[in-house]
Amino acid sequence: MTTLTLKDGTLKHRMDGWTGYQNSNEPITKTKWYKDGTKYWEVSTPSKSRPGQVNTYIVTRDNNNRMNCSCLGFKYHRRCRHLGEI
Repeated sequence: MTTLTLKDGTLKHRMDGWTGYQNSNEPITKTKWYKDGTKYWEVSTPSKSRPGQVNTYIVTRDNNNRMNCSCLGFKYHRRCRHLGEI
């Protein structure tokens, strides 16, 4: 693993097709890892079942243009409204 310190103090780790970003004040177990060649988006939407609450989901697109979402709707039905927000 190679590590580079960015201008803002964030540590950037690289290893075997993965890139991780670690805040300077957090342990490495809190590092957010991203697979190389995959695009990531955070989508925040208001909850339908709990007014006033905002849920955040991770939407990804891989090299084959397959899209995924971390919400339960996508997990069980393979479709969700969050994919359309990208």
